[in-house]
Amino acid sequence: PLNVYSRQLRQIKLQFSQSQPALKHLWQQTVCAKIRNQSLCLRSNGHPEDAEYLLSLIQCVRSGDPQNTEGKAAAFYFKALFGKDFSRSKDTWINYALNFGYSVIRSDIARTLAVYGFEPSLGMHHKSELNNFNLADDLIEPFRPVIDLWVAGHIREDDKLITADKASIFNIMNMDMLSKDEKCTVDNCIEREVQSLAACYGKKQDT
Repeated sequence: PLNVYSRQLRQIKLQFSQSQPALKHLWQQTVCAKIRNQSLCLRSNGHPEDAEYLLSLIQCVRSGDPQNTEGKAAAFYFKALFGKDFSRSKDTWINYALNFGYSVIRSDIARTLAVYGFEPSLGMHHKSELNNFNLADDLIEPFRPVIDLWVAGHIREDDKLITADKASIFNIMNMDMLSKDEKCTVDNCIEREVQSLAACYGKKQDT
C-alpha cells in the first residue's frame, strides 16, 4: 500500500530537489552496474571473450549516458547470449520468459519504493508522463541479467510459459546474488538498492 512511510512528503521533496547533474551521475552508475552484470552473465554461460568486450564498454559510459552505451551493449549482449538471430521483438518462449521475469522484479522494486516513501513516477532517467513507474524502470536495469541468466539455462522449444516456468521464475527472488561482496537474496538486494538511493537523495552517500 502507498503512504506507509512515516515521512512520505520529505522523501518526495527530496526527489523533486535532485539536480540534473546528480541524476545523470546516478544513471551513469546504474548503466555501468547493468553492463557489469551482463558481462558476468555471459561469462557464466561460457562466453568469456564477449564478457570482456562488454566490460570494455563501461569506460565509454558518461554521465547521463548521452551516447546510449546501454543500448549498444544490450544489442551485442542479447545476440551473444541467445544467438545472432535472436530479436527481442519476436514472439518466442525466450521473450515470454524474459518479459515475465522482468515484470516480477519490476513489481518488487515498485513495492519497495512505496515502502520507502518514493513517488515511483519520478524517475532518474525514465521520464514518460504515461509511465507511473519510471523510477522502478530505472532501478531494474542491474537486475535484468539475473532473469537473463535463468532464461539462458532453461530454454525450451515451446510457444508459451507453463505454470512450472512461472513458479521457477518467481523463486529467483529467493536466489543469492552479490551486493558489495556480500551474498544476499535478489529481494534483499533490491531493498539495498532502494536504501542506497534514499541515502543518495538525502546526501548521505554518493552511490
